[in-house]
Amino acid sequence: MEHLTLESIKELPRDFLTAKEAAAVMGISVVSFYKCHSKFPFPILRIGRGYRIPKGAFIEYMEVGRSGRG
Repeated sequence: MEHLTLESIKELPRDFLTAKEAAAVMGISVVSFYKCHSKFPFPILRIGRGYRIPKGAFIEYMEVGRSGRG
């Protein structure tokens, strides 16, 4: 998957992200995302075989939480 930006994620018409999309925005591989998913401070929901990440919580983490501000 191409490197997604936070702005392109904000424009998605749905309220969740896939693990692949979140990993692309974070600049890591999907394998790394799966290995570290329990350490991320945003909720990750397991649905069947896949993971879904609430878009709002992910955006907040990327804008504020990741930098340690707030």
